[in-house]
Amino acid sequence: MKRALLILIILLTSQFGFTQTFGGGIFAGLSASQLDGDNWGGYHKAGLSFGIYTNVMLNKYIDAQMELKYIQKGSSSNSEELAVFYVSKLNYIELPIFLKYRFLNKFSANIGLALGSLQKATEDKGGYGDEPAFPEFNQFEFSGLVGVEYKILENLLFNVRFNYSILPVRAHPGDQTYFLNKGQYNNVLTFAVYFQLANPNNNPYAKRGKKDCDCDNRRKRFSLR
Repeated sequence: MKRALLILIILLTSQFGFTQTFGGGIFAGLSASQLDGDNWGGYHKAGLSFGIYTNVMLNKYIDAQMELKYIQKGSSSNSEELAVFYVSKLNYIELPIFLKYRFLNKFSANIGLALGSLQKATEDKGGYGDEPAFPEFNQFEFSGLVGVEYKILENLLFNVRFNYSILPVRAHPGDQTYFLNKGQYNNVLTFAVYFQLANPNNNPYAKRGKKDCDCDNRRKRFSLR
């Protein structure tokens, strides 16, 4: 994960030397999550999500994007009764890699994969305070993602994304399994605002500027012979 961080930082800091190829920027938002398989349903666990990203235009309609993000996941009983109170807090460093397909001028659809590294995991069982999670969660998470993005301004985008663990992030107590349910899975919605910092002229959503006008042809068309 540290190597991935270094690669992404190098890509972002080199944007200005390759302005016709790469783009990049920052993003921040909120997450709403649940942990499927822990008996507490609903997206009641709120958290933060923020990071940096780089992307490249593959063709007229498709971009490839890579991000490095910090995201808070987990679950909550959403109850004020101490008898049923429960909160799990999972902090991840995550590396999503995905494709973006542009449609309807201002929208794009996202689909891809993400590798997560668990930084800290705690549980509060009964309202007595956070303690190290037990049973322990897996150190790494492998998940799939889908999302939709909307252009607010030329370099400002709003993204809604659904992320779900492909492999369990923790086994059921006693290592029990239920058919295809092999353990507990992160189930997360994120809402984030993206700001394009590097290479704004390569923003696929941006309108054509004056420099893109057909000036030479116009001169020829109206010049005197």
